[in-house]
Amino acid sequence: MAGEVRGLADLHMHSEFSDGMHSIPEILEYVEHETDLDLIAITDHDNIEGALLARDLVAKGKYRFEVIVGIEISTIGGHLLAYDIEHPIKGLQTLSKSIRLVHEQGGWVVAPHPMSWLTRSIGYRDLISIMKNVDPLIYFDGIEIINPSLAGRVVYDKIVRVNRDMVHLPETAGSDAHFLHHIGTAHTSFEGKTADNFRQSLKAKTTQPHGSFWTLEDHRKLGRKAGQQMIRSMILMPARYLTGQSGPKRK
Repeated sequence: MAGEVRGLADLHMHSEFSDGMHSIPEILEYVEHETDLDLIAITDHDNIEGALLARDLVAKGKYRFEVIVGIEISTIGGHLLAYDIEHPIKGLQTLSKSIRLVHEQGGWVVAPHPMSWLTRSIGYRDLISIMKNVDPLIYFDGIEIINPSLAGRVVYDKIVRVNRDMVHLPETAGSDAHFLHHIGTAHTSFEGKTADNFRQSLKAKTTQPHGSFWTLEDHRKLGRKAGQQMIRSMILMPARYLTGQSGPKRK
């Protein structure tokens, strides 16, 4: 519709509180000065502390954009993005139980990079199983259509086909950024500019995914930093699970 005001949201990114490479203040400053985003969410793996810190800092009024509290939960059935919760959801539970626990908190969930075999993702069977579940608290609120990483690229066509032909969920896009310059490379447009506007747009199924996939050159430019991030993801984070640590805490 001509003249319609549409905001931009990137609701999938990671900080040093999990396997991201930057602090919360660094991320907020980048979003403020290097992007046009109106809304973001920090979605660290099984850790909500960075998301709460981001909300606290933005609430002080220094920034022009809003923050939704988020987390990426490691369920037995694959990764699950959860939003608008105040308490973390324990990882390694079933997908259906994790979804229920989020909704019991008044939050909502999105299936990230679904059906991708390159990262822990919700598979086709689990996706359809949740869609058929009759429990009023077990359902998806949205599906991530565009994830610009290689994990998202390889299944993009299948995600589009499954969603638009079969499950008909509200569509989102998120950068899944672990580095500052990836923030906003995929984003969701929505009616309005605020977090409340986004929630309303999601319910109305008027969100729209946008973005471009990272190229081999994009990955090459990371150089040594890519290896450092891989160490955080493949070694340091699993070590936290084995030792019972939950990761960094807010200062």
